[in-house]
This record gives sequence, C-alpha cells and structure tokens, in this order.
Amino acid sequence: MRIDRKINIKAKEKELIRLDRELAKIRDEISTLPLIELKKPIFHSYGLVWNLKLQSSKYRDAYLYIIDTYSKIKRVKNLKKSHQMEPEPIALHKGEYRLLLAKYPDSIRWFLKRKNKINVTEYVFNKVDILEKKIVKVMITHRRDIDPNLESRKREIEEIIYINRDNSGKLDNLFGNRYEYGSESYKIKLKTMDLIHPIHLDS
Repeated sequence: MRIDRKINIKAKEKELIRLDRELAKIRDEISTLPLIELKKPIFHSYGLVWNLKLQSSKYRDAYLYIIDTYSKIKRVKNLKKSHQMEPEPIALHKGEYRLLLAKYPDSIRWFLKRKNKINVTEYVFNKVDILEKKIVKVMITHRRDIDPNLESRKREIEEIIYINRDNSGKLDNLFGNRYEYGSESYKIKLKTMDLIHPIHLDS
C-alpha cells in the first residue's frame, strides 16, 4: 500500500506540473496579444503607493529608483478603507537585490533580510521614515481581446492548481509561489493618476 501511495503522489505531482506548464503557455499566448487603447481611461480602483518625503538627499536618485522599480500598488475599491491601510512593503527577491547592489552599492544598508510566508528569502526596504503614503486613482488605459475558450481554460487550470490548497501547496514546494490568483493584469494595462482633490478623513 505504501508503494502504491508513493506512486500515486508522484503521478499527481506530474499532472500538476503538466497543468502548470500548460498554464504558462496560455499566459505567454495571451501576453503576445496586442493591447487596444481605450478611447477614454476607465476607473479601476484606488491605489496606495509610496512617495518620497525627502526633497534633498545624496541618495535621492537611489531612493526614487527603488520606489519606482520595486514598489507595488495596493489596490482598494473603497476610498475610506484606503485611508486606513498602508502600501505594500518594498520587498526584493535575491536576483533583484543583487542587481540593485550592483547599481547602488550603498543600498546594502537599507534592507532587512527575512523569510516570507512561504519561507523564501526576501529583502525588505527598511527606511520607512523617508516614505509617505500616497493615494492615487488606478485607471484602465488598454485592454486585450482574449479568446473566451482560452480564458476559460486558463481559469479552469488556475482553480485546479491554486484554489485547491493541497495542490497549491505541492506546487509551492516544487517551484515556490510565483503567481497571485485572481489578478486580471493579463487583460488590461493600468496607469495611476493623482487625485485632483485628495480627500482627508478626520481621525
């Protein structure tokens, strides 16, 4: 029985790997589709981003590069909720960190090494005192026309290998967590816009 169980587990992992590869091919195919510019940008969400407080510093260019290159937009639908939240921490994986050090050697002093929730090493920007939260509008500017059958198959595979915790855990062990399920960035192109009249809520 034990031998059969091991064979079954390996067979299941092989099937998950096959599905993961099929999904990668589908994503590649979708990514090659042309982006069609919309006549008018469409509101998508509000976004939380980091902004540099410092107006003058010998490292200002390096700080701006880190923010522009590595910070991620935290998107929220509710403006009130956005005032209660913080942007995502600026976190780099090993490859990004090495490239950054090659460009800005002094940045070695600005990051803390840690393990993320799936036990993968990352480097987190720790000079939060020079950052301030900024709320922006996230607008859709382009879209892709995707074959409904292709998109349906994509979602079908994602549900098998990401929604199922047992399956996603196996893939995490094999490859690491490489994808955030539910993202629609493959369909659209986004840009951020400053709020014309920023709203400040009383605390």
